[in-house]
Amino acid sequence: MFRLFKKKKCAICGQKTVRPTEYIDDRGEKVLVCYKCVPYAERRAFRKKGKAG
Repeated sequence: MFRLFKKKKCAICGQKTVRPTEYIDDRGEKVLVCYKCVPYAERRAFRKKGKAG
């Protein structure tokens, strides 16, 4: 059976995301990062997912 709601994990620490922020990694894939790992994601030069336009 399929899951209606996927469990979301932080792309950096692997724990459940608390206040997730969407970033785009080096491969161009959308990843979720928890609030504790945001400074690390920005040091790694992940791009914040923004609105096109």
